[in-house]
Amino acid sequence: MKKVSVIVAIYNIENYLNKCLESLRLQTFLDYEVLCVNDGSTDNSKKIIEEYCIKDNHFILLDKENGGLSDARNYGLKRCDSEYVMFVDGDDFVEKDFIKDAYETAQKHSSDIVVFDYNQYYLSTNTKEIIHEPFEEAKAYSLKDNKEILCCISNCAWNKLYKRSLFVKNNIEYPKGYIQEDLGTTAKLLYLANKISFISHPLYNYLIDRPNNISQEKNEKIYHTLAMCESIISFYKDNSVFEEYYEELKCLCIKNILWSLRKLPYYTDKKFVNKFIDDTFDFIKKYFEDFPKSKYSLYTYKEDKIYLNKFLLKTYLFYKRIK
Repeated sequence: MKKVSVIVAIYNIENYLNKCLESLRLQTFLDYEVLCVNDGSTDNSKKIIEEYCIKDNHFILLDKENGGLSDARNYGLKRCDSEYVMFVDGDDFVEKDFIKDAYETAQKHSSDIVVFDYNQYYLSTNTKEIIHEPFEEAKAYSLKDNKEILCCISNCAWNKLYKRSLFVKNNIEYPKGYIQEDLGTTAKLLYLANKISFISHPLYNYLIDRPNNISQEKNEKIYHTLAMCESIISFYKDNSVFEEYYEELKCLCIKNILWSLRKLPYYTDKKFVNKFIDDTFDFIKKYFEDFPKSKYSLYTYKEDKIYLNKFLLKTYLFYKRIK
């Protein structure tokens, strides 16, 4: 049994995959495996994986029919038996101490989850910025005593190392068929973790504006954010802690809903946009009646106050269309 399994979800990314897999091949940590889940690729991605499997026994090809990112991750989770698991999207790449630093931090603090900073790359401008997780790396935290972790760190699966037992013992899977699947999963894992640790330097490199990046999609899947928020709320209610984490869940959900609302100027279907706005504010009213009151700041940009006001948002989008 390996100490760490790295699950790489791969679908039609032949132009990026070599850089990803090479960064994993050059790791300074040795006791690991890379489960390359080929999610029904129709380009040369499978061939590239096979080449890495031949030259380095850390790599294992798992071939399956296309089912999407969540399905690929779940497929890998069911086929590893390591103590810890990490996730990489096959179009991104990692630093050489990606596994080593995360594993050693987990061992030092007996952590169930280790969260680390990452670089956000913009291919269009060939620039990057460090996304810093705002917690100290010298100690371990618990969500119960540090509730703000729930709404103050990135949702993404790939800037974390997890005790695999968090998934197995609690039957946690990534929701198949959804974008924003990390939103619907990470908040559950944070609640289940006894100890959470942080690393204050970037170990992962995320290509944010790659063509066909699913986070850039502008279609009916915008509703998936609401579905994932509802999934989180149901989980916390089922565990009888919704009221205890009410403010943090409100902040988490509103911030992610805001992320979706910011996409609306790019939609051309006026009816769809108005319906989504109505449904979104109905959702907020259903679960968070005291909104916009909040313990935490909900705004990142000046215009966010427009996006989080139903009347102002519809007015703003109307004038933007006719401009």
